Amino acid sequence: MVMQLLLRKRAKSLPEEDWQDFLNLQAHIEDIKNDSARNGKGSDKWQDLALMSQATLEYSQCLINSMTVTSVGFDPLGTCVSTTASKMNHSCNPNCTVIFSGASLSLRSLQSIPAGGELTQSYVDQTMPTSRRRQSLRSVYYFDCTCDYCNSACTCGLPDLPDFLKSRLTPDEVLNFEMEGMRLYSLSEKASPLEQMGLLGQAMDLFHPIKDIYPLWRYPWPTIRHAIILAQMALEHWHEALGHALKGYFFIEPVLYPITWNPLRTMRTFLLAKIMIEIEYNKSQSQDAGRGSENFDKYHINWAVAIGGLMAEVQAAIPKGFGIDSGFAREFEKLRRELTLGDGGWISIWGQEREKLEKAAQELVD
Repeated sequence: MVMQLLLRKRAKSLPEEDWQDFLNLQAHIEDIKNDSARNGKGSDKWQDLALMSQATLEYSQCLINSMTVTSVGFDPLGTCVSTTASKMNHSCNPNCTVIFSGASLSLRSLQSIPAGGELTQSYVDQTMPTSRRRQSLRSVYYFDCTCDYCNSACTCGLPDLPDFLKSRLTPDEVLNFEMEGMRLYSLSEKASPLEQMGLLGQAMDLFHPIKDIYPLWRYPWPTIRHAIILAQMALEHWHEALGHALKGYFFIEPVLYPITWNPLRTMRTFLLAKIMIEIEYNKSQSQDAGRGSENFDKYHINWAVAIGGLMAEVQAAIPKGFGIDSGFAREFEKLRRELTLGDGGWISIWGQEREKLEKAAQELVD
């Protein structure tokens, strides 16, 4: 009840007169304290008050050290505090990442770590440009990052403002694009899939005039594109989702997550395979290949081989990226058993289909 009152006060939904009346109510703090000290009566009340006071003091520890619990697909489920994982320092080029599998938390390495070497994780989205990473770290965790990436204004090992971008836009102009793109993205988060497509389409249109100089991998373009993929999937526009997912697979994820077993990169590859599975299934169930299928007809893609190739890549990444006993490994195995991938003879021609897909990714969808 106290939290509700405080939240209403902060949201200005509680009339000031009512708030003042509440503050003027009797609390009897000294009476409760003295009564407890005198004969034990009221001790439960005093202990409750002491506990709430302690909670107020220690809330900041939970706030600063909590981490988001995610599903197998990296959807946020809640928060938790791990006294072990919370001791890890931040790095904008971390050598570990946190993975949740049900109620279990595990660390997965993202690079070679020498014996006795420090384990690090990223407290923020490491694909954000330096200014945003530093701002987020300062406002939430109260420190200024001075890592090599931040000191050299790099993101994922690449300069925040490449020469070809600086030649056309000032830093302030780039920041304005970022802010407007993320404003539209934030508005889309609470919208229906159809409304999302309108807002995200506006965000994409924002970058089209500068697409020749603004890299596909630069924030916030990948965030917006991934949201479009999810919205198109919700609308069952599988071929449109496929076009954007192929852009990510070939030109974005390898840049942002160069380690092939990076869990997020692996999850995006798995998502791409599932989009193709939907396309192949719909084609087998009706004469209509689905909206947007004509864009891919000229590439003569063997979807079954493409699906098999992607699934093989995901399977190879699971031991290092997630662990063979993880929830993601179980979800992958369930889907793999549902598919008829044959004896693996298709693997020899996966490279040919991959080339076709890359060509489609280059020519379709900006």
